[in-house]
Amino acid sequence: MAEGKKSFVLYADIIYTIEHLTNEEKGMLFQHLLEYVNDKNPVIEDRILLIAWKPIERQLKRDLDRYEET
Repeated sequence: MAEGKKSFVLYADIIYTIEHLTNEEKGMLFQHLLEYVNDKNPVIEDRILLIAWKPIERQLKRDLDRYEET
């Protein structure tokens, strides 16, 4: 995340991306999200979680680009 940025937006429609994951997978994905936005550079090795993660990652990057423009 950008230097000094302490928050991010998580969109409600993400539910459609993760609804078929198990609760354990959802927890792992959420942990990955928190590590990602805190610049911990996490790596997802599970193929299913990676498929669920990529749209979230792209949205976070688009939002960051908009944030940096303002």
